[in-house]
Amino acid sequence: MHDAEVRSASLERFEVLYKSCYQAIYAYVARRMVGSRDEVPDIVAEVFSVVWRRMGVVPCPPHDRLWLYGVARRTVLDHQRRAARKLRLESRLKANARAEQDSGPIGDSSHLRLRSAVERLRPLDREALRLVAWDGLSHAEAAEVLGCTVNAVSLRVHKAKARLKAELAVAEPPRPSPSACAPQPHQ
Repeated sequence: MHDAEVRSASLERFEVLYKSCYQAIYAYVARRMVGSRDEVPDIVAEVFSVVWRRMGVVPCPPHDRLWLYGVARRTVLDHQRRAARKLRLESRLKANARAEQDSGPIGDSSHLRLRSAVERLRPLDREALRLVAWDGLSHAEAAEVLGCTVNAVSLRVHKAKARLKAELAVAEPPRPSPSACAPQPHQ
């Protein structure tokens, strides 16, 4: 068979699978996405997008229908995980915003000094530190966001903290020693 014939056969097979299973897959997804009905068409489209990309591994009938249900199941689960992650992130961001409001004025000198020091970090170190320390992501989650390994995130966060600590120590005015501030007993 030539490439054109293979593509034509794949297209034909996809159309048959799509027409015969669309309603069933739509109903399957809709039953599992009760609170998110608006997202059902997008999830179903994602399912059939996977089918189109993987036509070469779709089993022959009647197993193709069951395989399609497996794709739908994994797609729904992925969507639910992403939605849960988004809710957790939004919750953390709201909590952080409330904490920042409660922690004093944004113009506070120590706050400004910290932000300035963070801005001077290397961009990759700065972003890793922000994701982990400010956004509350785990190293694994930050690695996924940044498209790198967990070890790379750990190293970036470690370097960022060390540079930040060193820079803030230099920028901080010396504090008087406790003994110099303590009242001297009268003799």
